[in-house]
Amino acid sequence: MKNWKKPIAAVLAGICCVVGMPQVQLVLPALQAAAAETADTGTVGTLTYTLESDRAVITQCDENAEEVVIPSEIEGKPVLEIGEGAFQFCEKLTSVEIPDTVQTIGKNAFWSCHKLQDVTLPKNLVSVGDNCFRSCGLLEKLDIPETLQKIGLDAFCNTAWLKNQQAVNPLVQVNHILIDGTTYSGTTAEIPGGITEIGNFAFYQCENLQKVILPESVTKIDWGAFWQCSSLETLTTQGNLTEIGESAFSDCTKLSAVYTAMAEDEWNNIQIESGNESLAQAVVHYNSTFETLLLGDMDGSGTLDSTDVFYLMLGIAQSAVGISPDWTAAQEKAADIDGSGRADSTDVFYLMLYIAQNGAGIPTVWEDIIG
Repeated sequence: MKNWKKPIAAVLAGICCVVGMPQVQLVLPALQAAAAETADTGTVGTLTYTLESDRAVITQCDENAEEVVIPSEIEGKPVLEIGEGAFQFCEKLTSVEIPDTVQTIGKNAFWSCHKLQDVTLPKNLVSVGDNCFRSCGLLEKLDIPETLQKIGLDAFCNTAWLKNQQAVNPLVQVNHILIDGTTYSGTTAEIPGGITEIGNFAFYQCENLQKVILPESVTKIDWGAFWQCSSLETLTTQGNLTEIGESAFSDCTKLSAVYTAMAEDEWNNIQIESGNESLAQAVVHYNSTFETLLLGDMDGSGTLDSTDVFYLMLGIAQSAVGISPDWTAAQEKAADIDGSGRADSTDVFYLMLYIAQNGAGIPTVWEDIIG
């Protein structure tokens, strides 16, 4: 009965020797980590998840799922993230309810969910990745929370929601980010005041576009924003730019002039990424009073507000009693909103309408008002 003890003891001794070898000691942490990762992966309903130190992440959904309600908590940890491609190509998915705990939706998360019609976005959403809802053709309604700050490339491309927004206004904006202007057909894009960021590929291949006027509020131009705008000749910025992304002006072969209120050292401090050779070759007019002011911008602030209405009305009243308004040439041009050749009550009406609509959250450009 004791004969089996010696072979077993030898085997155990061999195992101990192997585990003690330096090479094995290096491998063990990786094996332990892999085991821990496997242990932290599970399923709930049709969803697969992983657990991290501070969160649960939804990583996959059963391709046959139709209606999905994502829990706010899994195994005591909040669901903070929907991972990359988690619902991609779920062809039968029609609705998904995302809890308010979720802050990030990864790239490609719902790409090509062709039947998806109903999405409840979380109130605390901060970021949606590239192609997040791309080609969700039936997705018509989205209540986007004000917390959303980062919108990836083509996040809403080929959705009914985006097409509806473009029909209302070709300059589509979300939370002060201009995310799409690809259907804009005019020659001059006058970006509304309050926009802080021109999004990724926002004006991609807008071949009619010759002139872009940025208000003072714009601080960032994202990756590829004006890529292949082959007719673009002039960029006017009222200042405060801090970042121009990679290839933002790539293949803008006619871009020849930049007018900016910034001093040369301020302009040189802008973080300009690679692929912007067209911009680098343009002549920059520093400390500029601008080629023109924005229409209606009587005080030159870069935004339109009640102060501009006051100055416009004052100038018109002065003219009516034979007093010449103390306007610069640029102000005179800015005052003539309807292009009639003179400033009058019609221009005041248009200016007030423009301010009222944008103030009410209805994105409006001059073409919407005066054609």
